[in-house]
Amino acid sequence: QICTQIMHSRPSSSIIHLTMMMLLTKLLSIVFLVKSSPSTGMSSRTGVNDGEGGVITSLHATSSSIKVGFLGCGTIASAIATGLATQTDISIDSIAVTKRSESKSSALIEKFPLLVSIHDDNQAILDNSDLVFVCLLPQQTSDALQALSFDDSKHELISLVSTAKLADLARDSKLPPAKVSKLLCLPAIARHQGVALHCSPTPNPSKTKLLESMGGVINCETEEQLSVCMLSTTVMGTFYGTLRQNRDWMMKRGGLSKLDASNLVIRQYEAILQDAVTRGGDNADILDELIEEQTPGGLNEQALGNLKSLGGLESYDQVMDATLSRIKGDSDGSL
Repeated sequence: QICTQIMHSRPSSSIIHLTMMMLLTKLLSIVFLVKSSPSTGMSSRTGVNDGEGGVITSLHATSSSIKVGFLGCGTIASAIATGLATQTDISIDSIAVTKRSESKSSALIEKFPLLVSIHDDNQAILDNSDLVFVCLLPQQTSDALQALSFDDSKHELISLVSTAKLADLARDSKLPPAKVSKLLCLPAIARHQGVALHCSPTPNPSKTKLLESMGGVINCETEEQLSVCMLSTTVMGTFYGTLRQNRDWMMKRGGLSKLDASNLVIRQYEAILQDAVTRGGDNADILDELIEEQTPGGLNEQALGNLKSLGGLESYDQVMDATLSRIKGDSDGSL
């Protein structure tokens, strides 16, 4: 909505481009800065010791291949299962999924008949798994976990229920806290793209390696860090909404067809993002450098100045703060 107001107030294509650039900047800055900053308390490395001998080195002490299970089979569960089935770094023995949603589970077994099995009973998922992904609705999670019999000598739990706390997950599953963690990711994990956010109280190189095999992972030591980093997964609506607004502006002002305008916007921003990704790597200053490269007195530099004067960047921070407040349960996120 903020981006829409900015675009309507100044019909300059440069401002629209800068709006999109700043969205990308906010998203990428979290990833690049977290990966390179030693003071964040986060790590993207495998095998980090917590200083107390707490490193877990194996998900499965008795098998060379991992048996994976999913409680719930919606969009994210299906995406992770697909990512696991198609990666080549980790040996996956089997993937057990619940029948719901039936369209997702049926599609998975059709794609990967030698790996995937479908079960009506949640306990059957546990009985056929070492690593269990919890992909249930928030209101279902506590009762569902309490009804199951976990084996703390065998099972590891990764929850994708954003509102569930680590302490509650450990309590409900009766698993040691060190074997319970939280994960946030986008559906692009199915294509080994994007960066997963993983919060574990104890460093777990095996989990890290598993997640790295599907595109990458940022390890968060605390749930507070996870909440902040979670903001990077909440900009999809704003991202696509801005692209659509840019497309519609192109159609209205330039007479482009809907297809041509869509392709133009998508491919242009893809190139912008890829430039940052390709040149970024371990360079924490990449975003600052890309902005500084804009031609002095040129359209992009001027548009950035205009965007600042309109309060666009400050307003975006307000939107992020409001979203974080909702994630933490302090408000409903409205402005």
